[in-house]
Amino acid sequence: MANETAVSNETTRLKSFDSLPTLPIVAMQIGEVVHSKNASVQHVVEVLRSDPATSAKLLRLVNSPYFGIPGGVSDVARAIPFVGFNTLYQLVLSISVLDVLNIGAGHDPRLLWMHSLTVATAARELAEEIRFSDAGACFTAGLLHDMGEIALAKLAPDKVAATFETMRTDGVAIEIAERLHGLAPHDRIGSRLARRWKFPASLATPIEQHHAIHRPEIRERMTQQLRTITEIVAAADHLSRACQATSSPDPFGEDGERDVGELFARNGLSLAQRDALCDRTRKRLEHSKVFLSLVGG
Repeated sequence: MANETAVSNETTRLKSFDSLPTLPIVAMQIGEVVHSKNASVQHVVEVLRSDPATSAKLLRLVNSPYFGIPGGVSDVARAIPFVGFNTLYQLVLSISVLDVLNIGAGHDPRLLWMHSLTVATAARELAEEIRFSDAGACFTAGLLHDMGEIALAKLAPDKVAATFETMRTDGVAIEIAERLHGLAPHDRIGSRLARRWKFPASLATPIEQHHAIHRPEIRERMTQQLRTITEIVAAADHLSRACQATSSPDPFGEDGERDVGELFARNGLSLAQRDALCDRTRKRLEHSKVFLSLVGG
């Protein structure tokens, strides 16, 4: 009976997140166009023309030092040859999620997103270090991996604040602190939102499994591609805490060094490489911070 009650309570908590807005239609449409067999620059431009605000933010990103396009571009059509269809879709998706999960008054969304941006930047560095084929997907998966926690901060800010305080004072992992304060697990929330918003598996799987990738039964169910992306995001999550500047406290500190050595080893990395990866992450993070200009912007 107790187990049934717990399941029922968690289902109720998860359903409360259905009150969050859907992603803008432009994100869904761009996904459909990019993944169709006859994707064209003109078709993408036509879809984006229906959402000037997203187009303006997209141009702000592609003209930033993060991409370093020589001379910059004045319209999306000219950006596509430089960034490609997949990256364009991932950028539109990121812009849309940042808009939907913009946290209300009394909470600094930049502080919460800073952890995600650090993970994203570290994930890109890790992907390049092991020569993974899609470093851009790893960046986006890292940026969105904790969107369930950010959704919690939007809908239950007091409980999230109490959760972080419990983690700091009692030294417990985030999943334990969330349970103590009556919150649904953030990875479950993120997974529910990813399915609702029709994310591709390359993004939905790391969101759902970045805490569980060390479990053999989870790993065995994944394709090699999804396993690698998820492992990169999980390793970047740990790496981000070593890379985070002391002047920017990380509200998402979770569970210390658990499994990080194993995660690195499975991807051909040693802990000795961590400092070099941190140095590169910090340098690239300065360019990545343009994403924070979209929070509440």
